[in-house]
Amino acid sequence: MVVIAAVGALVLAGAVGVVNLVILLAVLRRWRALEAAGGPPAAGTFSDVRIIDRIPAFSARALDGTAVTERTLLGKETLVGFFSTTCGACVAAVPVFAEHAERLRAAGGTSLAIVHGDGSAGGELAAMLGDAVDIVIAEGADAELSRRYGAKHYPTYAWYDSNGMVTSAGVGVAALRTELVAP
Repeated sequence: MVVIAAVGALVLAGAVGVVNLVILLAVLRRWRALEAAGGPPAAGTFSDVRIIDRIPAFSARALDGTAVTERTLLGKETLVGFFSTTCGACVAAVPVFAEHAERLRAAGGTSLAIVHGDGSAGGELAAMLGDAVDIVIAEGADAELSRRYGAKHYPTYAWYDSNGMVTSAGVGVAALRTELVAP
């Protein structure tokens, strides 16, 4: 009788373990899918760029060697995009970002793309953006520019007016298509 109870308890514990493993694998699969799509935005928000934010002070070199600072962007409407070499959604976002950049350039504005990741300067993403955007800056693993702007997810976009104030911001291709229509 004791042996049957012990075997029953072991079978039950094994079944619970298998169910737990199946649930864990399902969660991991979903997590990987979200990561490949650019990661989930924080709950209730689309970006940590706030409407009251200004273009932060920075100094960097563009891929073409040009010195770029926040002053380079002042005096004209600016679209800034943050992309990561490890973000699957970022590649899909480039054509939409490029459309907005083209329209903005025609209206006298400028566009800046910041590509984050090891080897980003010579990567495919930087090359794609370089053909479509006015200024492309590659940043390494430290992500200093992304942190200064408050971008935590990729792709993130922010529109700035000529005074350097955020007028709109969002995360993902859908945000650029709907939420970030040029003001």
